[in-house]
Amino acid sequence: MARYQFGRGMADYVVRPSDGLWGVGAGAAVTFWDASDSGTQYTDLLDATSTPITEVVTDEYGALPAFSGPDGVTGMWADAGGESRVWIEARGLGTGGGGGGYTSITRIVASATAPEDIRAAATWVCDGIADQEEIQAALDDARDNGGGEILLTVGDFNLTAPLSIEGTDDVDVEIGIILRGQGARATMLNAGAGLSSAVHLTKVVRVYLNDLGITVGGATDGITSATTNGALSGHRSFWNSTFKNLQINGPWDGSHTGWAMNLGSPFRSVFENIEIGGVGNGVRLHSEHADFNPGDSTFERIFVDSVGDNKTAYKVESTTASGVMNQLKFEMCEAITSGTGCTGIHIAGVGGWGTAHTHWDNVNLEQFDKLVWVERGSSNTFRLNHVGLRGGASGLTAFTFGANSFNNTVLSTGLLYVTDTCRLYDDANTIEPGSPNRVLDSRVYRESSSLGVGGQLNPGLTTVRRGIIGNTPLNSPPAQPPGVYVPEGWGKFWLAARNRAAAGTGLARIVTVGGSATLGYYASNPRTKSWPALVGAALRSSYGDGGSGFHGVSLSQTLTDATPYPVWLANGSAVGQSGTWTQGGSTYGPGATYLYSDVAGSTLTFKARGTTLRIYTVVGSGTRPAMLYSIDGGADVSVAQPSGTAAIQTTTVTGLSDTEHTVVVKVGTTSAGQYLSVCGVSGEKASGVIVHNLGLAGATSARYANATPSALNAVWNGGSAFPCDLAVYSAAPNDAAAGGGGITADAWLANVLSWFGAVRSAGLASTGTDVIVALPHIGTHEGSNAKYIEYSKAIRPLADIYGFALVNWWVEGQQSWAYWNSLGYWGNTSGDGATGTDGVHLSDSGFQHMADTITPFLAA
Repeated sequence: MARYQFGRGMADYVVRPSDGLWGVGAGAAVTFWDASDSGTQYTDLLDATSTPITEVVTDEYGALPAFSGPDGVTGMWADAGGESRVWIEARGLGTGGGGGGYTSITRIVASATAPEDIRAAATWVCDGIADQEEIQAALDDARDNGGGEILLTVGDFNLTAPLSIEGTDDVDVEIGIILRGQGARATMLNAGAGLSSAVHLTKVVRVYLNDLGITVGGATDGITSATTNGALSGHRSFWNSTFKNLQINGPWDGSHTGWAMNLGSPFRSVFENIEIGGVGNGVRLHSEHADFNPGDSTFERIFVDSVGDNKTAYKVESTTASGVMNQLKFEMCEAITSGTGCTGIHIAGVGGWGTAHTHWDNVNLEQFDKLVWVERGSSNTFRLNHVGLRGGASGLTAFTFGANSFNNTVLSTGLLYVTDTCRLYDDANTIEPGSPNRVLDSRVYRESSSLGVGGQLNPGLTTVRRGIIGNTPLNSPPAQPPGVYVPEGWGKFWLAARNRAAAGTGLARIVTVGGSATLGYYASNPRTKSWPALVGAALRSSYGDGGSGFHGVSLSQTLTDATPYPVWLANGSAVGQSGTWTQGGSTYGPGATYLYSDVAGSTLTFKARGTTLRIYTVVGSGTRPAMLYSIDGGADVSVAQPSGTAAIQTTTVTGLSDTEHTVVVKVGTTSAGQYLSVCGVSGEKASGVIVHNLGLAGATSARYANATPSALNAVWNGGSAFPCDLAVYSAAPNDAAAGGGGITADAWLANVLSWFGAVRSAGLASTGTDVIVALPHIGTHEGSNAKYIEYSKAIRPLADIYGFALVNWWVEGQQSWAYWNSLGYWGNTSGDGATGTDGVHLSDSGFQHMADTITPFLAA
């Protein structure tokens, strides 16, 4: 170690009293000690000619001549034989100014690759092997002498053990250490394999770490810190510190699993201009003791480029329930990743209210599966610039709030770029629903208008959303396009069900009733390309698959147009049949119709996806043959069909594999006048979104209008016997065309409200049902009746009175068959989904347009 120079300073004089006056002490012998009283004398001194001495004698003027102290000693207690000793410091040694306890003495450590002249001037010179030994010697020397600066030269420093930068473990004793390089790329600390970290901070050190780089690999962290929890430590690892102009590099191959910075118990410090790249994880801050809330720090201009799957850019974590991370400010912090399953910002905790009062401003995050995840925390805020979820992956969520997270706010999002169906937010707050999480002033840019961007409210439905806007590639449409009206407060029952579906705790059930435009004429596949099917598919991708829903006899050969039936039968959308089947004369059951047969062995073949199947048959009204059913080619199972009062019997089969099943329903042994009556089959799962399309070609509003329970009609089409969370009513075009003159608006409204009453009654009796009245585009179907405009005018005021939403595709389509024709929305009778010139039935593109109109506010 180096000797420091003493003496020949302005204050280095000895004085003594004489006759009541003070004069210079010429020729005074001065000894030097390690304590102000008693202690050990320093005898390893050198005079100006490097001759060993044990004491220093003042000159004729009382001045203390120049001399060198012992190795590494920067200050001593001088004793000239008076009543007390005085402190003397080495020349050039200052206080460092700023309360950090820094001294001005610089200790130079040269790398093995530094230029020769620089190595010659250094205090320590490394050999490129275990270079931490020389650096650590300089760090320890500074620590043992009240603090100071360690200057690292240009070049590489190879570490086989972590550097430990330590204070005194006493919060009231200031030890400041400066570790400075020549630039983030010019001075590089290379951490060897298997190290816990490259640099470790502890014992309440005050550190100024700047202008250097660190390389790590494996599970090695770049910079770590931990408190000793010593009696005088205040549970701090470091504080009043500065980290500036640093670069932390990983291998860029996805193999690094550690953190660039993994800091326990940080306090009142500044982090600025830090580049992190090629690592697994970026910055982690965590608490360590129940009696201390670390934090109170600022981070400015930090960039993280992580590589690998399931990584995190920024994580703030409270590892104890009462000692929590809090009061952190992040400004212009950015991150990008190239892996899957990665998180941009993760706020976490283990108990209580979790991490609190972190504030993120002007943040950019790109290609993460979760942009912001507040797993457990409160009163955190986020102001984001440009952010984007990982491309090519649907069903991701931008902002996620856990069950124990409340009063967190996404203050603004300049632009969320969306390439796939996703959720803007997912809120599971149950700890404090009265202090809701908020998503405000956010712009969502979708590459395609067909992409669904939804959100999940907390179970208490208190999540605050305001100022959320979207776009299509060409423009930003109004929140409610022409023909769409959603009254204030609509959707709470549907949203609650949707939340249950997304959480995997129940079904979100949708029922649609209407005519052929609802059933799916002339889509290429009514079960997958009708507008109800397309809406269901979009919702299932975000909130879970609840099964295929109802497959009814409305798609049987008996009830389907002859031209499209073979096409639909071939692709599995139509119901196969053999033997003799006839449409029933009553409006019973789901779908408001059924087929009956008295010919033994006659079959109906349905498709249904789910772990549970339900077969709906009409029983009563005389003796009936047994129903036989088989699943996926299995043996027939016989189910008795009781006589008596007419009723709908539901045969339920559970425990099936989660796939599509083929269900064959067969007429058992029968005799004259004994009929088996079948409505259809549904496939269901335990949770997710399920759509039951109960449409029927040719149906008018009267088809669903009988609300009397014994009529087995409205109650089985969204009412109490077949309930739902969202019911969509679309029986109108055939009313306008009925009888050549159409029924009046009053008659149509009476039928609508009769059905509505049955549905609303069922909803009020259980968890509640939201309703949409949806009028298909009538095209040329009504001829010159001019009834559809009457229906449109009559239904609009009732939306406010009864609180249902309204979708009018006729209004949206400019009341023009020609307009939709120019867009290719009308179909043709062949059933291939191609564009045609039909007067009321749609092509695949027409049905997609209908779905695109209604899906956004079901996913909002």
